[in-house]
Amino acid sequence: MPEIKVIGDILSGKFQPTLTGNAVVDAALIDRFCQSLITALALTPHAVQAEHHWNLQVDPATIYIIDDHILKTSGHHRVANVIPVSHPDLLHGQVDVTKRKLAPILAAQSSLK
Repeated sequence: MPEIKVIGDILSGKFQPTLTGNAVVDAALIDRFCQSLITALALTPHAVQAEHHWNLQVDPATIYIIDDHILKTSGHHRVANVIPVSHPDLLHGQVDVTKRKLAPILAAQSSLK
């Protein structure tokens, strides 16, 4: 199972966008999104993690779910292991679209084993 990182805010470095502007609220919203995704895809609890200190580097062994506002300015638009999530979906914990995009990637990864 590849590591899945959800990026909805970045708390360190020169590039520091936030989800709502409040670090505590952002952390809670992103954690809720992660938990909803874990439940929707029946993943292990540690399979999906929030990444609050992303350095804009993309590791090919990791799947990134990134707020589309951050993605637009990061330069990683067309990378196979990067999945955009709409800002409202992240804010409201809606994982249906992300689940549909992520399922084929996870299936392909599991078939390689």
